[in-house]
Formats: sequence, C-alpha cells, structure tokens
Amino acid sequence: MAQVVDRLEDAGVIRFRVYRSPRDSNLILASWQHAADENGMGSIGQSQLGTPVEIEYQRAIREAAEYGVPFVWVDDPGGLFPPAKRPTP
Repeated sequence: MAQVVDRLEDAGVIRFRVYRSPRDSNLILASWQHAADENGMGSIGQSQLGTPVEIEYQRAIREAAEYGVPFVWVDDPGGLFPPAKRPTP
C-alpha cells in the first residue's frame, strides 16, 4: 500500500533548491530545510541566506547523514549546479 505524505521531509527527503542570485547573476545559491522531529514538527537544519551552492550542498549532505535522511533531492531545473560540479560527499 502506498503511503501519502504532505511534505517531502515526511518522505525522508531534503529538497535542495538551486537558484541564481537575484542581485548577482554570476552567483549560484541554494536553499534547503530539514524540518522534522519525533513529533513531525520543528526545524532541525536549514540553509543560510547568501551562502554559495557548494557549501550549502555539503551542509545538506552532512545533515542527511547525521539524521538518517536517505535522500537529498537536488531541485535544479535550470542546470545551474550539474552533477559534475558537485563536491563528492
């Protein structure tokens, strides 16, 4: 039977969203949030505004490993942070 979830975090996924800085088109940024606890509420970790994508990627991967989150979904429809440019976890 399929399980229905209302948030990606409930499915064991951290969404890592890649975007271009609105102030500096040469700067690629990312946002992510891990917001789950034993009660399904509370923020555990999140990105810091203005931090380069490579650093946030490493932070999100560490967060997933520390809290047993099996997947980090790189949501990058613009191809701004392709797999070949991502640091090895």
